[in-house]
Amino acid sequence: MPRWAVIGAWLLLALAMVPLQGPLQTRAADESDTFLARGSESAGAKRVIDERFRAGSESVAVIAYLREGGITSADRQRIVDDGARICSAGTIPSLKLVGSAYGLSCGDEDPLDLSPGGPGLLTSSDASVALASVALTDDSTPVAELAVKTIRDIVPPPAGDETGLRAWVTGEVGFEADRSEAVKTIDETLLIVTCVVLIVLLLLIYRSPLMALVPIFVVGVAYIIAGGLTYLLVRAGVTTASGQSTAILIVLMFGAGTDYCLLLVARYRDELRRTADPDEAIRRASERTAPAILSAGAIVIAAMLVLVLADFNATREMGPILALGIAVMVVAGLTLLPALLGALGRRAFWPAVPRVEATPRPVAPLWAKVGRLVDRRPGIIAAAVTLLLLAGALGAVGGREPMDFSEAFRTPPESVGGEQIISERFIPGRAAPVEFVMDYDDREAVIARLTEGMATPIEEMYLSAASVPTNGQDSELAVAQAYLKMDPFSDAATDSIPELRRAANAAASGSVLLGGEVPEAYDTRQAMARDTWLILPIGLALILLILGVLLRAVVMPLYVIATVILSFGFALGVSSLVFTHVMGQPASDRTLEQFAFIFLVALGVDYNVFLLARIREERARAGTTTRQAVITALERTGGVITSAGLVLAATFSVLMALPLESLFQVGFVVALGLLVDTFLVRALLVPSVAVILGERNWWPSKMST
Repeated sequence: MPRWAVIGAWLLLALAMVPLQGPLQTRAADESDTFLARGSESAGAKRVIDERFRAGSESVAVIAYLREGGITSADRQRIVDDGARICSAGTIPSLKLVGSAYGLSCGDEDPLDLSPGGPGLLTSSDASVALASVALTDDSTPVAELAVKTIRDIVPPPAGDETGLRAWVTGEVGFEADRSEAVKTIDETLLIVTCVVLIVLLLLIYRSPLMALVPIFVVGVAYIIAGGLTYLLVRAGVTTASGQSTAILIVLMFGAGTDYCLLLVARYRDELRRTADPDEAIRRASERTAPAILSAGAIVIAAMLVLVLADFNATREMGPILALGIAVMVVAGLTLLPALLGALGRRAFWPAVPRVEATPRPVAPLWAKVGRLVDRRPGIIAAAVTLLLLAGALGAVGGREPMDFSEAFRTPPESVGGEQIISERFIPGRAAPVEFVMDYDDREAVIARLTEGMATPIEEMYLSAASVPTNGQDSELAVAQAYLKMDPFSDAATDSIPELRRAANAAASGSVLLGGEVPEAYDTRQAMARDTWLILPIGLALILLILGVLLRAVVMPLYVIATVILSFGFALGVSSLVFTHVMGQPASDRTLEQFAFIFLVALGVDYNVFLLARIREERARAGTTTRQAVITALERTGGVITSAGLVLAATFSVLMALPLESLFQVGFVVALGLLVDTFLVRALLVPSVAVILGERNWWPSKMST
């Protein structure tokens, strides 16, 4: 197909996908089911409430009013007035009721037992804090955002009003709204910062304004198309999307996509120095880089697709989204980029335009020195780098405690402050009740078992109170809510769920389902442990298989995988030490190890493929030994592959500019691991091991001499 036809086809497809970017962001904004575990008991409880109760799965915003010295009569009137204003605002279509210790402002039933007699539920023991609740019949993220905005516009701010009365909006609705606000502009921020970082790096690499923009343009077109296709998948019900998955899509496509472009551009520039015909140069460059780009892309696609096996929704949804993005990027790198380079010709590199040279350009002095070092001391280098990586990995021994909600933000939002007020002056679990879904006839026995203790004093360990909301359409089921006597976001609360489940089911004639944020946290932890043991081995096996097919060997793929795993261990260990002792972050996100492993192994092997493919190409030349091929490939590809590693590391480091601690940590660990891969593993360790093994690298194949 003529190059202008290729360029036109890509641009037309991108233009067709532009209108789908907004709907994708709208879908991604609703994360109400993103952080649930597929098939878990807590997800089942939520589904039963949604499907079989009139109001569906209720969500509650809790307003904590504070006046040091005690709530006054004027404050009580303000709380009642605030409730009336929330009821009459007309901006919360799913509003079910608003109530406080001083009565209901609207609504005819109260799922939180707002009537007098609920010990410690509505006013603190020192009378300094009073709580109000706003119950909603829709637990989606957009509704939570709308409700919290309405409430915060009405109640006093945390800093206090003119009288000194202060208020925080928290509870599950407050948490959801604040998380959504933190990621609302995440894609725009990532796109801007990523593009700026990449343009600066490409300018430094090529010293050409046009060549700095060409890869960004190609990746941008591919990203728009991938985003549109992702929305079509989401609309068809194939997958879901969240702010987290769309953010990672940007980073992965711009990082890996720019690397694919760098490989082809570098080879194209070399060919322009050998031939006067730009068309011939781009043809040769494409032929020689296409296998490496295809193999590198296939490795990342395979690693991402393995994520669909996860039970944790946030992990599983990334699989098809990220795999689709890389697939589109690979196709763009093999079609759109060559067409653009062919159309631009030598002008693409202005002002550093490559000219035909009579003799091959000498190897860069730095890489000539690295090549000589590896050639002379491969054993010492391999041992030293391996010991260094193992020493760094020791920093991860013992692990770190999981991060709770209050630690999830770089700057804690209002809902976290409100939760801390409640934890200090009320029953700590008041901010996140546990829901019990049971047969209607079992309700009294279950509540008695949980609150009175029966054979085991459960009440002393966990619960303060429970109530049965009015049942809607289903007369066979009931829902009770209970409040833990501990911080609901702590490990102790999460660990209590198995015993609570055993106690509830022991008291019931049928089964009891536990839902709410604490059971969801427990089920998430269990699901992620299962996911890790399933996803990681399968991902490694697929990557090993693709490497074996590319290199037609077994030995080389095995030690390449091993070296990348070493760099992952080093990055995780050193990061743990830095997070804990330098940044004061003793907790880590539950997804950190899993995501860091998948990205580091897939992407680390990804651009190591560029070196391995060049080694095989050089070895295929008549009269060349494997030792010579390794050194030549290292010297010739050192600059471009190091540039690719820096680009990828810089792109992932952009995640550190975002307000969520989980993305900050993923960005830090992956960027560190990629830098280690770039300067230690790919530049020193892999070539040294390859030199030591010599012709045994290709076993069971035999390379002709």
